[in-house]
Amino acid sequence: MVLRRWLPERPPTWTDVLAGLLILVWLPLNVGDLQTIYLSWFLFGSVAGLVSMGPLANSLIGERTGTWFRKIGVLSRAVSILAFVAIVWFVRGQVDLPGKIVTSAIGGFLLSILVYTLSYILSAGEISGWTR
Repeated sequence: MVLRRWLPERPPTWTDVLAGLLILVWLPLNVGDLQTIYLSWFLFGSVAGLVSMGPLANSLIGERTGTWFRKIGVLSRAVSILAFVAIVWFVRGQVDLPGKIVTSAIGGFLLSILVYTLSYILSAGEISGWTR
């Protein structure tokens, strides 16, 4: 099955589950407040998320990036994540995108993470030691 190739071979951790629960809190608070959700941007974010977590993450580039990211250590990971956030923040200040477009795309991306997490939990049948 294609889906099993896109999911890790280990069962999901409680951190994975917590990320999904945080998305369940973020989505209604942010996307629910919009008067208009741009469906095309929401779908773009959803597809981008599923592609990046599925086929892209399991490609040669994705595997090399994952190996490098695990190898650099916790402090270096934190620095690289903060650098990415700073770059996105800077670029967002330079490019004037309407907030509704950004929120719609991020909402779609986060929904894809939630769908991925749920399929991961259902496929594994357990959460780091807790079986159904």
